[in-house]
Amino acid sequence: MMKVRFWGTRGSIATPGLSTMRYGGNTSCVELRCGDHIFIFDAGTGIRDLGNHLLKEFPSQPLTLHVFISHTHWDHIQGFPFFLPAYQPKNTLHLYGPPGRDKSFDKILKIQMDSDYFPVELGAMNAKLHVHELREDFTIGPLEVKHFYLNHPALCLSYRVNDGKRSFVYATDNEPYQGTLFRHTQLATAATDFPTYLDEKFVDFMSGADLLVGEAQYTNEEYEEKRGWGHSPLESLVRFAVQANVKNLALFHHDPLHDDDFVDGMIRDAKNLITHFKGTTECVGAKEGLEIVIP
Repeated sequence: MMKVRFWGTRGSIATPGLSTMRYGGNTSCVELRCGDHIFIFDAGTGIRDLGNHLLKEFPSQPLTLHVFISHTHWDHIQGFPFFLPAYQPKNTLHLYGPPGRDKSFDKILKIQMDSDYFPVELGAMNAKLHVHELREDFTIGPLEVKHFYLNHPALCLSYRVNDGKRSFVYATDNEPYQGTLFRHTQLATAATDFPTYLDEKFVDFMSGADLLVGEAQYTNEEYEEKRGWGHSPLESLVRFAVQANVKNLALFHHDPLHDDDFVDGMIRDAKNLITHFKGTTECVGAKEGLEIVIP
């Protein structure tokens, strides 16, 4: 089986406090267990608690961990320096991610832990670190790992894990191309089909997934003020999930301005939209500590 657990569900910046206690205030981190394999998606502030949990669960056993970074904006990497399993020589960490626009993935991770920003350098992590800039799909044991570039100001990857029977998709920080690409240029009339084509490629990538962890940071009204920031309005994500015949959707990357009650409302709206689109997708809100089993 696949088992998913959420350690950080917030987008943009950590938001601890009474108003975010139910859905959580830590930034992006999702754990996926597939048999003996442990996959981690993003290293926001939630990865600190995950690391502490792993040390308690495996006090003496060497760990091989696969950490998939969607992109290197702060809210997706800022917890990595506090990930304690990375400091233990017995452990092996594989870090996967996209290159920056003018820097390698490896260099960006080193810069974050430069002495101007953090007291411990990346080289002080005693685990065996292997950094991989993703260029093609690959396998880890019986698991197939695919990636897909999303529409975001930084180079950003979605990941899909298949075991032959089940599939999991992690897709955060994606803005629909429709309505953004060529919106303010003379090419708008001539290229109206191209954004639709790109959005359809994303739908194809997650087609039939058993679980989609998908970012829906904004309401439609909020999105109009933040167009071009690289995030999804709720309606677009739900429509894509229904078009892709996704079985289960977990709304993720909650906006820091959205308290628990607001997120409750977005989940209700998402369920109504699924009905409106005549879909069968089940929808939940991602919250810290939530576990979802794909049997």
